[in-house]
Amino acid sequence: MFFQLKDSTATTLDTFDKISHLVKAILHFECPEHRAQHHILYTANMKLETYREAQSFYRKFDDPSNALGRLSREAYELANKKYHQLFTIIRGYMHLSDHNKRNHFNHHFRFSKEKIEAMFTLFEQMHHHKHLKLEAEFYERLKEDIIPLLTQFE
Repeated sequence: MFFQLKDSTATTLDTFDKISHLVKAILHFECPEHRAQHHILYTANMKLETYREAQSFYRKFDDPSNALGRLSREAYELANKKYHQLFTIIRGYMHLSDHNKRNHFNHHFRFSKEKIEAMFTLFEQMHHHKHLKLEAEFYERLKEDIIPLLTQFE
């Protein structure tokens, strides 16, 4: 026979692929200024540095006795939160970049497999509901769910 049909079974993504895809999506959402000529880690580290600078700037003006001082405290806390979230996402991305550890990570995430499946399904279907304008809130909640999983690497 000269012609052979290719096996058309769809490749299923394992847990490693799903969480890697989610982490990359978070990084790209967090860094909308990312340019194609740079690596995403370069852009993410630049964003991390801006959060660190904001932390040090607003920390100096923390004063509970006036409204602007309280605003500075809130800005400092927000910059601190964003810094630590992005740092954890970057570390997770770096760990997940090692494809030789695929079996290790699949084993590591075996107890969170259903949670990761649900997050990935919601992520895939998010584009169907763009009219609700939930993208920013979705990524914030996705970070809240993924960061505890990524902190287990260290």
